[in-house]
Amino acid sequence: MNKNAKKQNLVLIFLYLIFVSACFSPNKSGQSETASPINKESFEVPNTNISLAQPLAVSDEPKDVALCEKINQTIEESEFANARWGVIAIGLKDGRVVCQREARRLFNPASIQKLLTSIVALDKLGADFRFQTKVLSNKAIENGILDGDLTVYGQGAPDFNEEGLEKLVEQLQAKELKKIKGNIIGDESFFKGDNLGDGWTWNDVQWYYGAEASALSIKQNQGSINLQNGKAIASTDFVQVSNAIKPIEDIEAVGLKRGLADNQVYVWGNANNLNVRISINNPALWAAKIFKEALKKKGIFVEGEPKSADWKSENKSNTVEFASIESQTLGEIVRKMNKDSVNLYAELILRNLGKRFGDGAPDENPETQKLRGDDSAGASVVKKWLTENNVATDEIKIHDGSGLSRLNFVTPEAFGRALIYASQSKFADVFKNSLPIAGTDGTLHGRLGNVRGKVLAKTGSIAYVNALAGYAKSSGDETFAFVIICNNETRKADSSSLIDSITTILTEN
Repeated sequence: MNKNAKKQNLVLIFLYLIFVSACFSPNKSGQSETASPINKESFEVPNTNISLAQPLAVSDEPKDVALCEKINQTIEESEFANARWGVIAIGLKDGRVVCQREARRLFNPASIQKLLTSIVALDKLGADFRFQTKVLSNKAIENGILDGDLTVYGQGAPDFNEEGLEKLVEQLQAKELKKIKGNIIGDESFFKGDNLGDGWTWNDVQWYYGAEASALSIKQNQGSINLQNGKAIASTDFVQVSNAIKPIEDIEAVGLKRGLADNQVYVWGNANNLNVRISINNPALWAAKIFKEALKKKGIFVEGEPKSADWKSENKSNTVEFASIESQTLGEIVRKMNKDSVNLYAELILRNLGKRFGDGAPDENPETQKLRGDDSAGASVVKKWLTENNVATDEIKIHDGSGLSRLNFVTPEAFGRALIYASQSKFADVFKNSLPIAGTDGTLHGRLGNVRGKVLAKTGSIAYVNALAGYAKSSGDETFAFVIICNNETRKADSSSLIDSITTILTEN
């Protein structure tokens, strides 16, 4: 992604559009979100059982040594030679390391962090796990009237949207509800802790990829700002836009700023076109507003107003359940998350892990253990799983589920081991099917077209970091688990092209 967009509010529109189409962009290509099927024969993992309890041995076979020398030479002769590079490639046939470069050093992984979140969640929750969203109250419906508040209670469903709300309304209609005398409460109290990731930069928060991880999320907690007749317009009236847009004078440049704790957006500069996505502050309240509007359309009158509640709010007993729906399966959600690199999905999965398994992953500090939120607990769950399954050592640091945090530090070897574990697991097909296919779909739709279909890999990109990790099929009919991470990349160009060149070398082996 364009790194300058993270550090300043005034951006050139064409640079910004490049920025939003990078790793964190869902549907980079503008095509349908339906991903292309994988050629499973190309990625048939050999029937082996690589022991992660044992050290990974570096190969001294001449062809492997030559391959690694070529990779290192490619890096050293590039304009990115002064950046930090971590590389590992492991043959899944026998577990030998065909190449490694700083593989046991700590790197910021960017969005390939989602691989770890995926693997831990699929193992602990199962690919068929579903999230629930409920409608509750502390009063019963009598003669079509609810004399109290109606609460939409989120439990972290990443894919909750207006269609889900409609299904909830239909269930209320079936109970012959006609009037609600109280308020509509959007309740996100299922999760305790922060809605933003630990180690996120403040200027990430206004953009769609920095959306709040609310237990009651809706429509991916994002909206859009477009230019219509010279005026910036929001896609929802939940966002208020102030305009200072003028026609183009010499260059087309637009600045956009959303408040850190509100939905007030200020847009300024010179432009004829604008189409950007922003995050929505307080998505639980937004969900309550949309729900009230949906009830009204179905003839259910609401006297009160949309309100929101979180874990800090006064607890109320909602003992009566009127309606509920389930999300897609975790396998389907992980597929969407990895194909399109959706940060929100990863953060909600992380908090679910913390909510459900946090008690079994104690913090080193008892005081922190007592006070931590589900986000921090989820990070502890991931780290504990990785260490217990011989994937990583205790020195790694996990601070979020998506990779947007600047505080994550993981070794390339840990990612390589995680890829081995996933390839031998009961959820192997689900995991592999979640990865973008080179030159075909997801965030790899426009990359690695020269080896189309021969690479399944997760992309990663934040300021000064680029990464790629997954599986590559070689011309010698061998499958590699590979990880390539570039840190401290400060050149004007993007190192992803060099990462693609390294990946191509693996396919030629």
